[in-house]
Amino acid sequence: MDVPVSNSNERALRASHLFGRFGEALVRRIATGTSRRQLVRGDYLWRAGEPARAFVVIASGLVKITRSGGEAGEDEAIIALFGPHESVGTAAALERTKYPADAVVASETAEVLWVDSEPVLQARQEDPAVGAALSGSLLEHTHALQEKIRIMTAGSVPRRLAVLFQHLCERFGDEMEGGVTFVPVVLSRIELSHMVGARVETTIRTLSRWRKLGMIETTKTGFEVRDLDALRAVASGRS
Repeated sequence: MDVPVSNSNERALRASHLFGRFGEALVRRIATGTSRRQLVRGDYLWRAGEPARAFVVIASGLVKITRSGGEAGEDEAIIALFGPHESVGTAAALERTKYPADAVVASETAEVLWVDSEPVLQARQEDPAVGAALSGSLLEHTHALQEKIRIMTAGSVPRRLAVLFQHLCERFGDEMEGGVTFVPVVLSRIELSHMVGARVETTIRTLSRWRKLGMIETTKTGFEVRDLDALRAVASGRS
């Protein structure tokens, strides 16, 4: 009965941005030692300071990387957001070090693949193509951090929020009828304020104004960008 699970893991690994670059034989070998975990919103994949012993691939759902300066997490800062087919914690796993921040499920549910790091690290020593694939994954993580910096330095709160929504549209958005872009990312007003470094009240006022203008509508399963041009205008400072 292990074969179906292995096959399922193999398919998920092939669909991932990281392991999809590996050769078929290596992916098949790695899949046999990969475990699959079902998680819900608020579950931790790991906490800051824990040793990194695995590569983690998101099969479904969203994971946020956070740091907290307060005992109750009131000063939480969301460093990055990762979704389906992306990997998290790659740098720490490669360096065999400790995770520098928490990884928390940010969607209602999530499914992740836990890939033992040892076979991957061994393959890196034997196959230059594996090393190139891992370097590519690190570059993607660097881009994610650069996007976070771009969001935080965009200017006013409305502009930072617009840059964030535009970024989420580009990464996770699906084009619907009538020019609407649907993004299946559920983030609370508090989480959005943490992501752009703003007061919750200011975030609520901005989103309320955009809803009245017909720009963005939030739903139980994500949000709809109904006027992407207007959002881009705010993000670029033209509105």
